[in-house]
Amino acid sequence: MKAMIWLGLNCGFGCTDCAELKWKNIDLKSGRVLFPRGKTGIERNLPLWPETVQALKQIPKQGELVFYTRRGNPWVRATRSKKGDGNEKYTKEDAVTKEFSKLMKRTGIKMEKGVGFYTLRRTAATLTDRSGDPFAVQRLLGHADLKMATTYVQDISEQTDRAINNTRKLIIQDGSSPLADASSGTDR
Repeated sequence: MKAMIWLGLNCGFGCTDCAELKWKNIDLKSGRVLFPRGKTGIERNLPLWPETVQALKQIPKQGELVFYTRRGNPWVRATRSKKGDGNEKYTKEDAVTKEFSKLMKRTGIKMEKGVGFYTLRRTAATLTDRSGDPFAVQRLLGHADLKMATTYVQDISEQTDRAINNTRKLIIQDGSSPLADASSGTDR
């Protein structure tokens, strides 16, 4: 979970983003992730914090996906079944949210209803918004909004990098990392 949590805070990744992330989308040497958002197809080219890179380096490569469950399955899976009326029903099985909830219980952190892994994405967006650059937030989240405004922006990649790295400073204040002491059973 550690690397997923860092991706949630660093890149605004949600459960499905983490579940669908492939090794080919990550450049650990340059510390970047190039990963389109599944819902919108908007390309995200984002800097990875050193803590995120370190957590990713600890994950054994087992296939094209970065994250697999202990049983070797993707963390988020959609299944299709037929209902009694003959229509198809899609069900999403989200092991990221379940595992994150277990982690929160083990750490003693009480979560209000509706708070879960996806809250990391909202936290990343909220902290990045402090940069005052709505385009950086849009890029971080991979949203299609502000499309017209972005046609007037020549290059916002440096601004996005500054905003995301500023978010790291807000999370890691005195050089210590709240994830550094995470238990070894939750390294992913």
